Amino acid sequence: MPPDDKFSPTRRHLLTGALGAVAALAAGSAATSPVGQLERPQPGYPHAPGGLVVFGDDGTDVAAFVNAMARIAAMGGGTLMFRRGVYNWPSTDLKALGHPGITVPANCTIDGNGSVINITGSDQIYYVFTATDVSRVAVADLKVIGNSVSTGYNGGAFMKFALSPTATAGIDSFKLDTVELQNFKAPWWILVYNESRSNLEIQHVRINGLRGISRPGNSLDPEDLGAHAAVIGINSAAWEPDDAARAIVRDVIVTGFYAEATHIKQGINFESNVRDSEIRGAVVHNAGLVGGKDDTGCYALMVYGANNRNIRITDPVLISPRDNGIYAVNGSGLAITNATVRGQTSNSDWTLPKAGISINSVRDATVSGGTFSNNVTDLYLGIRGTAANVSVEGVECNGASRAGIWLQGSAANVGGATITGARVNAGDTARALYSPNDDIHYVNEVRISDCEFATRYITAVEVSASPTPAANWSFSNVTCTARGTPFQAYQFGGQMTIKGMRLVLSDGGTEGYSAFRCYGAGAMIVDGLTIAGQRVGTTLDTRRFVGSLINVRSENSTTRPLSASEGTSRPTFKGFPGARIQNLTPEADGYHEWQWQGGAWVESR
Repeated sequence: MPPDDKFSPTRRHLLTGALGAVAALAAGSAATSPVGQLERPQPGYPHAPGGLVVFGDDGTDVAAFVNAMARIAAMGGGTLMFRRGVYNWPSTDLKALGHPGITVPANCTIDGNGSVINITGSDQIYYVFTATDVSRVAVADLKVIGNSVSTGYNGGAFMKFALSPTATAGIDSFKLDTVELQNFKAPWWILVYNESRSNLEIQHVRINGLRGISRPGNSLDPEDLGAHAAVIGINSAAWEPDDAARAIVRDVIVTGFYAEATHIKQGINFESNVRDSEIRGAVVHNAGLVGGKDDTGCYALMVYGANNRNIRITDPVLISPRDNGIYAVNGSGLAITNATVRGQTSNSDWTLPKAGISINSVRDATVSGGTFSNNVTDLYLGIRGTAANVSVEGVECNGASRAGIWLQGSAANVGGATITGARVNAGDTARALYSPNDDIHYVNEVRISDCEFATRYITAVEVSASPTPAANWSFSNVTCTARGTPFQAYQFGGQMTIKGMRLVLSDGGTEGYSAFRCYGAGAMIVDGLTIAGQRVGTTLDTRRFVGSLINVRSENSTTRPLSASEGTSRPTFKGFPGARIQNLTPEADGYHEWQWQGGAWVESR
């Protein structure tokens, strides 16, 4: 018997309201709920209709709890209320129950009343609680401490809420409210899983105020990329793109989540066919710091799978994740707002990208607002498809050691990215904006405006490191600051338009580097270029440059174009109607200009 056989006088009223309101919500919103419409009052979970059973009156062990669940099931639902105390449940007793663990019936609320359950012993349990093919289930105000024993999937976890392959109807309304979990060793401590072979759905999942505290040894396999170790898993068996119409998990909202994830790999995992759902205000510390190795899937938050649709992540705070603060791959309709990510450490990207946030082949994805600091890379944007529609808006990035924003194609001839209002200040070894376009992986249709890209490294913006046919890039009102080459588009083959670009040379520049390095660039239209503060190096490297370069000026600079640069004398490449070339000279507003007229270059100044 627990030491306190009374209900807690200081107990918070977590379960006030009407559980029936959730059922009504489920009945009234079976259709798709757009992410933008998820702002609504959270349903309360009261004593469920059907009756009240007080756990502790007829015993406190696992068998007594199983009997209490049977009584609630016989009543058609109800609430099991703990007498507040500490309960020790032997793992041998839970293991004897088999894979389901303790079966939770429909219309059931488990009210912990501030109690603690300790799983004792060294036997591997399966789940403490399982609710399969039933609706309206809630657990609240409870702390459960596991025994950190698991040998694989479906073992060692706290709870499973699932729709089975044989289900004949969908399920809805599962809530966890103010639950704390510690010391579990399982792929997912809490698993919501739809295994339906048809279009049956799980709907209306609410996880509020969940705390997950990891301990040494909780990671299932620190060195295996395929082995999960997360507090929350929201999953579907519909992995393949052709399965998009079946086994959907819809309308999941996780609020107030906190995880100390040092000894596991992940905080929250939305994996495959999760729709119209949101993570709000999640705080995750140290994902995979001890419980993983570099490049083994150590992500604070993950959205993974081809069939995910309309996921919003709002106001996350992700501290010192090993691989990624947020890793999102495939799917569509992802919105990340006001993220804080700092201290991401891994640069081992030979298997998967690494960054504060990695957007990998997600269509219609937006990262807006947010601050990123002291990461290896702040943002990785992996583009797939010809109209990916990936955008970054108003982010603040500081101190990256490899790249502030890394933009890369997953194959040739992909495109569709927009960066606006970014303020990037990278560290001593990092480019502020890097897109390593080549002839195999390159990005088309890129729009960059109203941004500041600064670094303490040699190069601030590098959008091509080798010959590439990448096309249709534009820069507007952009400032680039670096020690040697603020802007480089080396042998950029397709059209690029630059309007209003300012290149600032910190410490006066570096010998052997050009401020504007566009060697071999084709179809480049530059209107408005200022080079400021350069005393060492060369202003322009436009050798084999094809295009138009006008309204160029020098500000507090004493350098000249590269001596072999096309345009320092009469250009030798073929122009096009209306083409103009201007190359800076050290005098104030001084330049030489040639215009393409009558099939030849004519000096006009």
